[in-house]
Amino acid sequence: MTVELHEIQQKVEAVSRIYAKNCDVRRDDDWYFLKMQEETGELLQAWLRLTGRGRQKGDTDAQIRQQLEDELADCLAQILLIAERFDVDVEKAAERKWFKYLPGDNDTENKDAGNADE
Repeated sequence: MTVELHEIQQKVEAVSRIYAKNCDVRRDDDWYFLKMQEETGELLQAWLRLTGRGRQKGDTDAQIRQQLEDELADCLAQILLIAERFDVDVEKAAERKWFKYLPGDNDTENKDAGNADE
């Protein structure tokens, strides 16, 4: 089963609306970025735990690994929410910013891929 990015984005938006309603959260412009920062911090915490540099809290390695995966999902969801809020076509942006460096895409051998992550 293949799921398109826009389908994931729509599902994430629906869940976020439910969350906002149930928790009485006002999703203004700042909220999206502040929530992204919160999720990034939780991802970092999971990474520190997974690499033995954070408190294990009695969790198994498998549980900690799952927490890392869950926090990655939270970060991805939040990025998609930001894109939805500010009408950003993530696929087009990725094409413009990243995929142009793939072999066969407009003479990539002559492009400097060193700037792709900036």
